[in-house]
Amino acid sequence: RARILEATLDVIKTDGISGVSYRGVAAHARVPLGSMTYYFPTLEGLILSALDSTRSELEPRYATPLRDARTPADVVDALVDATIGSTSPSLADIRLYEEIRHYGARDPNVAAVLQAVEDDSLVMLEPVVPISIALAINALLWGWWSHRLAHPDAPLDEATVRGPYEAIVGLAAAADHPFHAKEQDRA
Repeated sequence: RARILEATLDVIKTDGISGVSYRGVAAHARVPLGSMTYYFPTLEGLILSALDSTRSELEPRYATPLRDARTPADVVDALVDATIGSTSPSLADIRLYEEIRHYGARDPNVAAVLQAVEDDSLVMLEPVVPISIALAINALLWGWWSHRLAHPDAPLDEATVRGPYEAIVGLAAAADHPFHAKEQDRA
């Protein structure tokens, strides 16, 4: 099952959602065609399961650095890293995310997956910035990723990325937003 989901994501990264077929994914995963319909009776169910599986990558990649952030500068560092550093997605992953966004605009089931991904992102940001600022950060992050995809031969430099994040995170600091307030309340 896991191999089929991974193969489906690989096909989506290279050929888009419209390129997904049982035969193509089975060949890519090196599994019998019957395994496809056993685990995923519908092609739509396969696609939705594969797209939803991307959510599990968000937690270790983004939540941990934000959870460890104790100052506005730490938050900015985590965001810069998520945009162009060691925790940033590959261009193939960004292509996959863009495919989810574009397909989600036409398919309500994929839109639900996209909304869940967006909600997960906001939950990760909420302990370190107010929700209004989390929305702005999320939009900027997606914008930077889209830029990277559109301009793969023109890498973003750190100063270009860092400045807007410092400005947005500075709004939270100016509003005296308590970092990790919910965690402190639970202690």
